[in-house]
Amino acid sequence: MDALELAQRNREILRAIVNTFVETGEPVGSRTLSKNADIALSPATIRNIMSDLADAGFLTKPHVSSGRLPTDLGYRVFVNDLMDSHTLTSEEQESMRLGATAQAAQIEQVLAQATRILSELTNTAGLVLLPAGEQLHFKHINFVKMSEEKTLAVIVSMSGVVQNRVIPMETPVSQDELNRISNLLNEEFSGLSLREVREKIVQKMAHARDSLDTLYRQALELSKEALSESEDAQESVFVEGASRVFSQPDFATNAEKLQSLYRTFEEREKLVRLLDKCLGSSDITILIGSENDFEEMKDCSVVAQRYYMDDRPLGSIGIIGPKRMRYDRAVSLVEWTADSVSKFLSSGKR
Repeated sequence: MDALELAQRNREILRAIVNTFVETGEPVGSRTLSKNADIALSPATIRNIMSDLADAGFLTKPHVSSGRLPTDLGYRVFVNDLMDSHTLTSEEQESMRLGATAQAAQIEQVLAQATRILSELTNTAGLVLLPAGEQLHFKHINFVKMSEEKTLAVIVSMSGVVQNRVIPMETPVSQDELNRISNLLNEEFSGLSLREVREKIVQKMAHARDSLDTLYRQALELSKEALSESEDAQESVFVEGASRVFSQPDFATNAEKLQSLYRTFEEREKLVRLLDKCLGSSDITILIGSENDFEEMKDCSVVAQRYYMDDRPLGSIGIIGPKRMRYDRAVSLVEWTADSVSKFLSSGKR
């Protein structure tokens, strides 16, 4: 049974229970609902409806003498069909605006800023998946001599991601030679994906080893060393405000839930997999409790949306919080944030 099959008054009761529980954190009883001006039903009628909703799997009763709570299914029906839309206030919109301070920043700094503000506004943990290597396109590379034995490679993508790699040097190379090597590589590979750059380097070194002049061979060897690590590096995720979730009443008073949630934030690979799943959908993703792939997150919900550069999805940004959250506001804030990040990345102001 879904919301479309529920009678109108059953829908109203389910909506009221979710909204009341989200606001108070306490199980909701029929007497409480009967005082709601929008519900013109007697406590007895409300009790019967609540019993029907519980039988259908939308509500649960934590204790014999207590009121009702929404189940994961109840939350899902609420989010899909019963939730009102939330219009962001001008203050909320202004808080999420990536202003002048972000214009000259690297993409990582912009994403960290957006995630931090998102965490503050929702009182949850904000998180963002950085672009994966195969999604990045090569803009330019610079080599900086650190010592006779070490060279710093600074790789900049078209979307503004900056990666630094320290390369051990077998043979000393002057800064002038490093500059010439940078120019050679930038002229040949600018605009290609990092994966394409790496493949071309390997091909050129394999098929024309004897015919390459010394400088060009050095250029290919240095770039292969610099890009191989960035290509194979695991996608990374930023997390801001995890302590806000830990301090929520839903977790702070339950040691088992708190420990389980803490493990989730410690195992970043799970967060990467979670956000990567969200990256597969163009719509906003809302995962409620048991809908998450990981047992440790059965008491959490995730709201995430992918962000773009031009029309190309680069990563996803969102929040993790207790199931008892203001979904309407969370959805609006996550959508606004993803849109702001996408506009910034597509504006050419990096």
